[in-house]
Amino acid sequence: MDFKLNFEPAPSALKLVHSDSIVSIGSCFSEEMSNKLAGVCFRVFENPFGTLFHPDALLNVLEASIFDSENVDSVQRDDLFFSWDSSSKIYAKSEQELRTIILQRRKETKKSLSDAKLLIVTFGTAWKYAHKQLNRTVGNCHKEQVSNFTKELASIESMQNSWTSLLQDLKIQFPNLQVLFSVSPVRHKKDGLIENNQSKARLIELVHSLVKQNNHCHYFPAYEIVIDELRDYRFYAEDLVHPNSLAINYIWEAFKKSYFDADTQELTNRILQIKATLQHKSLHPNSVANSQRIDKARASRDRLLQDNPSLNWLDA
Repeated sequence: MDFKLNFEPAPSALKLVHSDSIVSIGSCFSEEMSNKLAGVCFRVFENPFGTLFHPDALLNVLEASIFDSENVDSVQRDDLFFSWDSSSKIYAKSEQELRTIILQRRKETKKSLSDAKLLIVTFGTAWKYAHKQLNRTVGNCHKEQVSNFTKELASIESMQNSWTSLLQDLKIQFPNLQVLFSVSPVRHKKDGLIENNQSKARLIELVHSLVKQNNHCHYFPAYEIVIDELRDYRFYAEDLVHPNSLAINYIWEAFKKSYFDADTQELTNRILQIKATLQHKSLHPNSVANSQRIDKARASRDRLLQDNPSLNWLDA
């Protein structure tokens, strides 16, 4: 007897190896996948402008980066300055300092895209906030008055038109870059559950349309895995909207099956085994046995790095 729907994404023609560089951008769910990739020694350039949720917001920072825009719209709150295109985690004590930070991150983003094999884009919501004075979508409202913004559900057509153009620009500037889309399974309950479902439906239609029209684009069904297969609140955090560690690990296993070949899987397992040994907290840290265990694991790590110099080993 089956007690859940079983859904296993098909293996992808896109395969990743540890020498590949990856850029990840989007919602907080994209950070979870970035952390998993970095944890097994991939080089990941993740959310340089903080977590962003709307396709227009993501498009704005990518366009500004690849076209070397020097325009930085900012807002001051108390003694801090924030960028309208970035999350609140990016701030400065002066407008000029903020400008320097944003321009540097744009430069780093463009360089990372030129080196990357894969750009992972995770859309979170189709509800957007347009600043009335700037007359464009912002990435974050920075606790400004609601009356300064217009909230609306973006149409599939408008998002598709703008992203089709951006994908063409990315293809021209970075011809070897592949793009992997996903829709965040995190529910935006503040919008309302009905409104959240409207939003997710548009995002799903958007990404499938983009993938169908662009052969360098792919789709990873993180949303379907959580909503349709793991449809139980034991897979959610206490807020009942964010997937918990069980769900994240389950999605990660599905990701590996889709995008890692046998050799990459084997190398990943070796990395995780060595890291687990090094991170293990012994009950007897000063014992000879523990010292020997650590020395053996470090020797295995050093041999692994010698044989695989592209690994981006980050100690926990």
